[in-house]
Amino acid sequence: MKTLFKFLILLPLVLISSCRSDDAETDQVLELASKSYVLTMVDNSGISGTARIIRNSNFTLSIELNLNGTSNNDFHSAFLYMDNVANNGEEVALTLDTVVGETGRSVTVFTALDDGTPISYDALLNFDGHIEVKSNDVNLNTPVANADIGQNELTANQITYTLEERDLTDCFGDITFKERKNGEALAVFNLTGTPSGGEHPAFIRSGDMATASGVNIFTFNLINGTTGSSDTNVEELNDGTPFLYNDVLTVDGYIDVELSTSNTLLISQGNIGAN
Repeated sequence: MKTLFKFLILLPLVLISSCRSDDAETDQVLELASKSYVLTMVDNSGISGTARIIRNSNFTLSIELNLNGTSNNDFHSAFLYMDNVANNGEEVALTLDTVVGETGRSVTVFTALDDGTPISYDALLNFDGHIEVKSNDVNLNTPVANADIGQNELTANQITYTLEERDLTDCFGDITFKERKNGEALAVFNLTGTPSGGEHPAFIRSGDMATASGVNIFTFNLINGTTGSSDTNVEELNDGTPFLYNDVLTVDGYIDVELSTSNTLLISQGNIGAN
């Protein structure tokens, strides 16, 4: 009888304890899915890392930034911008939590963009945007790391064309076209021998470089003479005609690189596409 009495007293306590345990588990926010993007260093900043988009069990989203190379006393502003990095999109879609230099980390939890527009995990994975981390929380014009996300993510498909020297000795290199998830392309110049401090125009011209008489059908972003590099998004020709990665593979064209915007001295050249 005493044993039964003790059991009846302890039973409610066991049930209460059991209920509290279940509630605690229910209150935990779990990660249901995630997608990571590489944050690439900008201008030898020494800072790189990853951006991870997370779908949470409580119907929220998170963007987790993890940076390497940050300093203990620094704080880095970060943003989700519209458009891709090469187009230098400056319209802020979402302001991210400041990255603390000591940990190199921040986590932003949200359900909508800055303008109040709701956004889902799937929509974010197809978003036309990029993430950029700034040098600190004051100087917002200086990026230190960035990553194209969503539909701007690069696939494994790419093609490289050789650019030969012309009227400037020992100026040569190549250009690589990288396919994006949305079918557009990122064009990356890699030249050596370009005059330091200069900026060099580059174009796709119609026809073969053997005739060198084609008209300008596409204009690239200026090439930095100091680094010999530039990035350009490829989505349409100068006249507005769609021009995507697959079109680059078949275009009847060649590339000209000139000395400056005021001097058309041909410094490098190469056939692309069908040529």
